[in-house]
Amino acid sequence: MKLLFVFLTGFALFSRPCPAVAQEGAAVARDRPAKPDQPVQAAPPAQLQAFCQKIARDVQRIYYLHNRNGKVRLVVRGVYARGMSLFFSLKLINRSPLDYHVDSIRFFVAEKQKGMHVLRRIKELAPVYVFDSVASVEGYGKAASVYVLPRLTLPRHLRLQIEVSEKHGGRRLLVRASDFTLETAKLI
Repeated sequence: MKLLFVFLTGFALFSRPCPAVAQEGAAVARDRPAKPDQPVQAAPPAQLQAFCQKIARDVQRIYYLHNRNGKVRLVVRGVYARGMSLFFSLKLINRSPLDYHVDSIRFFVAEKQKGMHVLRRIKELAPVYVFDSVASVEGYGKAASVYVLPRLTLPRHLRLQIEVSEKHGGRRLLVRASDFTLETAKLI
């Protein structure tokens, strides 16, 4: 019995590769570029829903991204990252007696121009998943939702725009985020 124990222990010790070889193999696998013909896959919808539920219960983490028009306010509560996805937690606050009917919530990459010029939109980003979509915000009410976008970073001269339009109304809300906000996203 002792002989079997010594044999198995020696086999286990000598069969493992040394740490340098293990690290080298990990570096080779890590540095290998992805195949260009394979598209980047997002997480399955059940997983995205679980992440979004966790985010919806979380506290507000960003206090500098907000916009208001009249008595309606758009607040970006936080930006989160998981795998190849960015999660945006948005909250609409209506302090007026009139209902705010949401026409669309859209995300754009826009180019910053010098001076007081309006940002020129380059492309629109389509959400991969939407959790608890908002159709309308009742008077004196609040509504929160989480939007999942493919992970991205922005060059210095580009901004991310989040635009909320009102159906049959003029209360449009617009928030601009820089790359700093995306790079400091909280990991889930």
